[in-house]
Amino acid sequence: MLLGRPLEIRRLIVFGTVGTLNTAACYAFFAALVHLAGWHYNLALVVDYLVGTLLGYALHSLATFGDRKHVKQAFGKYTATLAVTFLLNFALLDAIVTTGLLDPLRAQAVAMALATLASYRLQKHWVFRSHPPAEIQHQPAIDNDPAPAHIAA
Repeated sequence: MLLGRPLEIRRLIVFGTVGTLNTAACYAFFAALVHLAGWHYNLALVVDYLVGTLLGYALHSLATFGDRKHVKQAFGKYTATLAVTFLLNFALLDAIVTTGLLDPLRAQAVAMALATLASYRLQKHWVFRSHPPAEIQHQPAIDNDPAPAHIAA
């Protein structure tokens, strides 16, 4: 249960804080590209995700999941996670805008919120999942089971 685990509560708070700061910076960047530079919202989203990937990995690996040890191939997994959440975000943003439900900035706020939920789950359970050290993985298992009955007599 999450409430009984102070480390997970702390991690969720830090993830939210780091993610909010990264998202706010990237959202401002997205808005500047769309409104000030006149970029198409889909192109702005691609550049926004590239910047956000580098910034987010640095922040999450140090702050959110810094206590996790022996993380394997984290940057590759982080990049794959963001590729999946990018595609989700891209599809939602485009669908919301092309159907006329919202303008690009409001649509991105909705799409980004949904993609963020998917990102947290993937980061927690796959990207920054702790693994035992290699030395422990290669030790033979200790068999504490009693000898079978046909051997014990």
